Amino acid sequence: MIHIITSENRHLYGPQLWAMHEERRRQCVEKNGWVDLVVLEGGEVDDYDDDRAIYLLGFNPEMELEVGLRLRPTDDRCMLADKFPHLIAPGETPKKGPDVWEATRLFTTDAYRRRKGPGRGERVFEVWAAAFEYALRKGVNRFVGMIDMQLYPGILNSPIDTRLVGIPRAYEHGVVAGSEIALSRALLDRVLEAVCRESPVGYEIDAMDMLAFGDLSCVQRQVRRAMTPQLVAGAERDETLAAETLFRLHDATGRARHIWSQREQRLHA
Repeated sequence: MIHIITSENRHLYGPQLWAMHEERRRQCVEKNGWVDLVVLEGGEVDDYDDDRAIYLLGFNPEMELEVGLRLRPTDDRCMLADKFPHLIAPGETPKKGPDVWEATRLFTTDAYRRRKGPGRGERVFEVWAAAFEYALRKGVNRFVGMIDMQLYPGILNSPIDTRLVGIPRAYEHGVVAGSEIALSRALLDRVLEAVCRESPVGYEIDAMDMLAFGDLSCVQRQVRRAMTPQLVAGAERDETLAAETLFRLHDATGRARHIWSQREQRLHA
């Protein structure tokens, strides 16, 4: 499961979001040496960490951070187009618009990278799958961003078709290029196949989930349970909640959440 965090549910993730900013400091400032970034109270932040930012975070069962990615609409501003336009070749399609989002600050934690055993490395594809799912539901056609070219060989061997939008340029810490990913259901299906998944990967927790299950860890456990076929039935309440969670997981219309809200109103009437 990948947690989808927007301005609507961000208040549920205070410590988890700060752990993300601290991890970004470790990755971007300490490891990559990007000393021009802003560090506030131990966390890396920039001016794209605003109300329009969408964070996709993956945690282990103990809610320890493993992977993260930031998405943001570009209809008002875009890091690639506004701050690094020299990475965009003449004649390229516009990199800003209502159907274009920017994907930045992808990372995995050191603890996750040290983990051994089956499935190692899948979390990166899971966070991309969750990003594609969410963006396609919102009518987004393209992701734009930037790639450090030392990572490009691995990207070429992945199921994600990533196109360079200009000539790679040298910068203080290596070589960087602007990039674009064309979104489609076929692309999402390839990534889901790569991680052996059929059901949705991302989930947007709200107050109703917290009311039903108690805290983020319990919600995550319940969503994972709903994603996994159960060979032995549990308690009636558990099975009912699992079925409703599965309905919400696959519901793209918002109707499932409306049903939960109506039921809660009846309980308190």
